[in-house]
Amino acid sequence: MSKTISLKIDDELFNNIKRVSNLFNVSSSEFIRNAVIKELEDKKNDFIVRLSNVEYCDDTEEKEITQLLNKLTDDDIKIVKRDIIEL
Repeated sequence: MSKTISLKIDDELFNNIKRVSNLFNVSSSEFIRNAVIKELEDKKNDFIVRLSNVEYCDDTEEKEITQLLNKLTDDDIKIVKRDIIEL
């Protein structure tokens, strides 16, 4: 089922959406829909999003963990080794 929403965007963003959607011969609505889908796909594997789906910690624990994670620097979260574990 489709839902309708209203968006408030500034003139410059609106003009850029119109220009690019016209170049690719798609409606502005379709262009925005595709952009939202792409952003959701990019974000769904983000650690914070994955953590929010974990059911075994309560809201207080989740808030505490999220606050701690938000304090991490880029150096703290740099991947230094990657292993694949198959189950």
